[in-house]
Amino acid sequence: MSDTSTKLRMSISRKNKKTDEYEQDFSGFVLAIGTAAASKAAKLKEGDRIKLGDVDVSTKYDKDKKVTYTNFKMFSFETDGESSSPRPAPPDEPKPGVDDGELDDNRLPF
Repeated sequence: MSDTSTKLRMSISRKNKKTDEYEQDFSGFVLAIGTAAASKAAKLKEGDRIKLGDVDVSTKYDKDKKVTYTNFKMFSFETDGESSSPRPAPPDEPKPGVDDGELDDNRLPF
């Protein structure tokens, strides 16, 4: 749609432990909002698996049409194999103590 929003069709299924079959929980369109989420979503291919991050749902009622619209928004997500956990310090470097003064900027994850 644009540099800051991408619309994608998404479905969520869960495995029923009794029947050992997958059952669909959700199927619909989701708007990826924000430059990072939109560009990342535009690169997804059919069948890719993601883990939802920050999401929002809103509804709007149109009095004239007497219809309620539901909008699903996704601000962040992880692709399969991607992790949001911080990177550990290299094993050969000692971890700084609480009272060791200023942190070395080279060890920051950003």
